[in-house]
Amino acid sequence: MVYYPNLEREIAGRGIKKKAIAESINICNKSLNNKLSGRVPFTWPEVTEIKSKFFPDMSPEFLFAPAVDITAQ
Repeated sequence: MVYYPNLEREIAGRGIKKKAIAESINICNKSLNNKLSGRVPFTWPEVTEIKSKFFPDMSPEFLFAPAVDITAQ
């Protein structure tokens, strides 16, 4: 399951390599995948770094909006 669909869509749409994002916040690719899947939360410094470096034209609230779990409704 994709936990941050807006972020995933923008990464793919802009052709950004996940490795570049991981390096920018000083974590490994596996750690980034854990964060993108929602297993581990992003820290606020990570959110602000990703937003400012890769998505300066978008709000963090939009980028990091979690997917709605339809099974929980």
